[in-house]
Amino acid sequence: MSYAETLTTNLQAVKEFVEIGWQEAPPSRVIPELISVFNESHRFRDSYTFFFDEGGFYMLDEDKRTSEVKKIYVRNAIERNSLPGRAEAEILDKLEAWFGQNEEGKALWVAPPRPNDRYRPGWKVIFHQIDHTANGEKVLIHGVDLFNARNETVLSLIREFFPETQNLNDLEALRSNLIIPDATFDQAELLKKIKEIDPNALAINQKLSESELLERATYISELIGSGADSMFVTYEMQRLGLIGEHAISCAGGGKTFSELIVEGLGMEDQYGSLEFKCAKCGGINSRPFGQLISNCQHCGANVRC
Repeated sequence: MSYAETLTTNLQAVKEFVEIGWQEAPPSRVIPELISVFNESHRFRDSYTFFFDEGGFYMLDEDKRTSEVKKIYVRNAIERNSLPGRAEAEILDKLEAWFGQNEEGKALWVAPPRPNDRYRPGWKVIFHQIDHTANGEKVLIHGVDLFNARNETVLSLIREFFPETQNLNDLEALRSNLIIPDATFDQAELLKKIKEIDPNALAINQKLSESELLERATYISELIGSGADSMFVTYEMQRLGLIGEHAISCAGGGKTFSELIVEGLGMEDQYGSLEFKCAKCGGINSRPFGQLISNCQHCGANVRC
């Protein structure tokens, strides 16, 4: 797409985000979403932390009705029905097994573009590192770098750095291949090669400082919370530099594992919006990731489709 087409698509996507879920979500959820839009549309690295227990990797989220911080298990939040979704779910299984067996280490994988999807960014290289919090809890930190390249170029690059992938000729096989690099692997060199392939990738010199970004995201979240018109909010985001020139993933359908890492929890899963209005009483219902509810949480009316 041209710059003008991408900008138009991004503005429409953000307008839909405001209308579909952000207006009903607490600031604790909206602000990270706004920052993610900024990072994704500028090709800045985004990163998240996964915690781990007997149920597997999980992220933390705030319940809108109770303000209670709750666990969202990654395996319950990702889409597994499409071919990319199933392949990336294999990565999640492999990561959980690897994480459980090691106290330190790094891993990475490469996710090709989704087939026939012109809205989503191109390739993703996703780095994982086992780390420990200040209180000694083991966590998984990961960062994503987005870039555009021809399939053959990426396959050649991966084979150059990881000879064990020589026999991987199918893109979906590459998608489900978790790489555990040896001690000689130079991450900086790989990123340098990616930058040579796509000069727009790895935009590490952000236009906004962390404090500026947080201040602007907070302002926008307050606008959304006040009920401001969705198009006005969208143009304010554009004016403040929160919407960049690279494509934003559009809402809908549910997220594959790599999309969840790039975009965070978001406001939708494979069943649609997590926040919806009861047709009978007008109350806003909030349902868990990957689960449907039968009755309105306010009046008890049947809300199953």
